[in-house]
Amino acid sequence: MPLLLIALLTALLGGCAGGPPSAPQATPPADEARLTGPLEKMVRQGRFLDAALAYSRLANGAESPQRELYSLRAAELLKEGNYIPQSFQLLSEIQGADLGPEFHIRRVLLTADIALARQRPDAALTVLDDIASQLAEDERDFRRRYHQLRARAFAQLDEPLQGAREHVLLEPLLDDPAAVQANQFAILDALQRLTPQALEDQTPDEFGGWLALAAIGKGMDDSLPAEELIARWRAQYPWHPASEATIERLLAARPQALRAPRQIALILPLGPRDRYARAAEAVRNGFFAAYYAQAQAAAPVDAGVETPLAEQGNAPPQLRIYDEGRSAEAFDAVYQQAVADGADLVIGPLGKGAVSRLTARESLPVPVLALNYGEMNGDPPRNLFQLGLSPEQEAREVAARAWRDGHSRAAVITPSTPWGDRVARAFNERWLELGGHIVEVQHYAPKKNDYSLPIRRLLNVDESQARRKSVRRIIGEKIEFIPRRRQDIDFIFMAAFSRQARLIRPQLRFHHAPKVPVYTTSHAFSGTVDPQMDRDMDGVMFADMPWTLAPDETGRRLKADIARAWPGAAKRYTRLHALGVDAWRVIDQLNALRRDRAGHFAGETGELSLDMANRLQRRLLWARFQRGVPQLLDGGEE
Repeated sequence: MPLLLIALLTALLGGCAGGPPSAPQATPPADEARLTGPLEKMVRQGRFLDAALAYSRLANGAESPQRELYSLRAAELLKEGNYIPQSFQLLSEIQGADLGPEFHIRRVLLTADIALARQRPDAALTVLDDIASQLAEDERDFRRRYHQLRARAFAQLDEPLQGAREHVLLEPLLDDPAAVQANQFAILDALQRLTPQALEDQTPDEFGGWLALAAIGKGMDDSLPAEELIARWRAQYPWHPASEATIERLLAARPQALRAPRQIALILPLGPRDRYARAAEAVRNGFFAAYYAQAQAAAPVDAGVETPLAEQGNAPPQLRIYDEGRSAEAFDAVYQQAVADGADLVIGPLGKGAVSRLTARESLPVPVLALNYGEMNGDPPRNLFQLGLSPEQEAREVAARAWRDGHSRAAVITPSTPWGDRVARAFNERWLELGGHIVEVQHYAPKKNDYSLPIRRLLNVDESQARRKSVRRIIGEKIEFIPRRRQDIDFIFMAAFSRQARLIRPQLRFHHAPKVPVYTTSHAFSGTVDPQMDRDMDGVMFADMPWTLAPDETGRRLKADIARAWPGAAKRYTRLHALGVDAWRVIDQLNALRRDRAGHFAGETGELSLDMANRLQRRLLWARFQRGVPQLLDGGEE
């Protein structure tokens, strides 16, 4: 929004609702429709800020109760335009007004809406409880918003069962067929996140019918064809409102049980001239370590050679290695070759562009476990699974953690690189969604050793030093002076790799921010405990995987195997080794995770769960440096 409009909005919000207006009093025209009609036309055009400013001007020139009504409408439009802090400020100025039930209901609904925009679902549900008994049957608009807000609150609280119930109550209040259809999709999407056990509590009413339909969609019963299961469901619930489009979507997304693979194709950019070859080798080696540990074998396989790993009993799948996987165009051809060679599961590609190309395909004849996350434009193929070490995901985790810790005002320092821009963007977007404020953003050149200039700017120390010079010029003599940092930041988000982090942290202390909490991603920790090198990192909090912070017995054994087999890469590429380990170990878990979206698998890269797009999400551990050593926080869970 333009700075001029921000300034104008701030000035208007300062006096439009409370106390005597600064503008001369004006008598509103008698024809209310003529007065507000053009403003509501702005709303229909999506000009929410313009309409809100206009309503604020009307409020400035109106007497009570019209002043409060105009102000409430302005606050509603500010929320509609996503100007959350301004809407909250204006609403707070009219909270005490008592203008009857309708005004009260509108104010409560807006209060809940703002609370949800600030990621405070408990507060939203609390205020909504205040009007539950006041909503009359004929107040369809209010009741519709009431159930929509409650559904959003339960979604934020990760309570899909309660959210689905609200969507069921919402459906009779919807008039638009497209909205009804979207609401039915939302019901099933929420219910399919429940455990199989929760879906078994089916009653002979409408909601029980939704539970039974969701159970079919999860593929819990493989004893009969899906069409026969739907026919039985229709016979049991002949009056159910689920549309044909809803059922068709359900069946299209119904997971087919993945068979245990007999031959796996590992497609990675392993060529000697490929810039990602070392990373690809680390993933491959982690995969091998887990593969052979399970098969109780020792020798690695040669690229391009099918290798049976057991002579008797349940033989592990054969492996075939393909040298490709980063180029989006080349991967397609290699994938087709792997399928022709007999692969019934493909691991790879590693490049984001190649994965994005896969997400755009309508179908995949052979399942793929990609080792990165692609761009999502629509529903990806049912047989595409994605697992990766996303820095953007970690940055969003940092934002959520800092918000839960009670912070609201962030200063951000990131490297002036594409990686730094991506991480900063992910953090900023999530932080603003939560309702936080970005006070300052600074960038540093990662190849330098002195970051004092961006740090001084981050902390506003330069302004403090400028005041010193100004005072000295005025009084004409030396003065004792201690520079002061700004006081309006709760914490610092530092995006950095370990070399830069080890330099930035002591410079923050030097520039008078020793007690400001510092949060960062796993990249600030080398992955190897080194108290001497990390002695200046004390107090820094970060999220990381179990493999680096607290490996279990299996993880410790695999790390030792990798260190013996590939000693030169064991430390530098430790997290990519973990990615390879999980790429192997999660194969046997995909069916269970697909059926139970609320379930988790204890992986080496994190607690793994499968979202509705078949992307494996990682829940990380949290730690703080103490005497140069990471110490787990909160029992280790994020």
